[in-house]
Formats: sequence, C-alpha cells, structure tokens
Amino acid sequence: MSKNVGKPTFLRRHFPTFYNRHAQTATGEQATAKVAQQLASTTFDTAFASDTSRAIQTARIILDSRAQPVKLRTVVALRAPFYGGFEGTERAAVWSGFATKLGYQSVAAFAADQTPSELQTLLHDHGADGLAESGQEFWDRYQKGLQQVMTATPDHGQVLLVVDGATLRMMHYVATGRAATRQALAPSVVTTMVYTGDKLIVPVTE
Repeated sequence: MSKNVGKPTFLRRHFPTFYNRHAQTATGEQATAKVAQQLASTTFDTAFASDTSRAIQTARIILDSRAQPVKLRTVVALRAPFYGGFEGTERAAVWSGFATKLGYQSVAAFAADQTPSELQTLLHDHGADGLAESGQEFWDRYQKGLQQVMTATPDHGQVLLVVDGATLRMMHYVATGRAATRQALAPSVVTTMVYTGDKLIVPVTE
C-alpha cells in the first residue's frame, strides 16, 4: 500500500553555508510565494516540515495563502543533515579543501565523483569533533520521518513536504540514481515524488 508523498514540495531554502537558522531573505520569501501560487489549486491531505524556524516559515507562506486550511505538522526527524564542526561553514570552501586533499583537479570534478551520501560521510569522517552524521546515519534518520508522514497520510493522499537543499539532493539521488540538476534544486521549483514506504519514485511526466 503506497501513499503519494508527492506532490510534495521541496524547496531549497538555505544560504550557501552548511547550516543557517536565520529567517528567510526577501528573495527566499519571493521564491516561496511563487511556489504558493503554483500550488494554489493543489489539494493536500497533510503538510509536513522539520521543526526548524526556516522550514516552518516556508511552509506557512505556502499554507496561509490557501482557501482550504491544512494543519502543518513538524517532525524532528525531517531536519537537514547534521554537519557537526562544519556547521556554518561555506560549502565551497569545504569542498575545495576536500578536492585538494583527495587529489582532484577541480571542485567540479570532486563533486561529480561523489554521491550525496558520500559527501555527507566525508564530513563525518573528517570533522574534528566527529559529530557530523554519516550519509547512512542521516538517511536512516530521515526515513523514520518519512514513515511518520506516511502513517499520518490517507492512502494515496497528497503531502506538502518542505525540505532543505541537501535533503532534496539525497532524495533525488535515492529515487533516480542520478545527481539533481541545478535547475531541479532552484528555490521556485516544485518536485513531485511518490513514497511507497520503502522506496522513493519520481513519476514519469509526459
């Protein structure tokens, strides 16, 4: 028995740092408002986000503009990956350091050679404090959150799910075996996936 955890809405909401608790920028709010307009005619049975302020703020912008109210539920397990000592560090600087250390000619070559899970595990393996989640630890934890979403959603129901960019990259790779494009990760893009309880699927569109 599957439930449609799509039309979930996946929004890239973070600044180019590994972790940021600040409220959305004006640009981010504009992108979210655009998504709200795109989803105005879509019926959601449930709505979920992590318990972080930015995830909640993003979800509220979308839900508050709807004629039919949908209760937002927050789940701790839906938080973004935990980066340990890399929290607040610029992504580009960290990837550049890894690329050099591992002998890659460029950051692009390094990034293209890693899966989202492998990138997260590098943070786990090389963090000074050892507190960052590994890719598998993050995904095991996040799937527990998805199970809560599935349990609360009617069979074949539709869910609004607000996620961060790193999580979207992971979900896209798990579903397709391919890296997400820059366009797919844009703040104003809506991504549709189906969650069956043990797998994620990106529906084929005409």
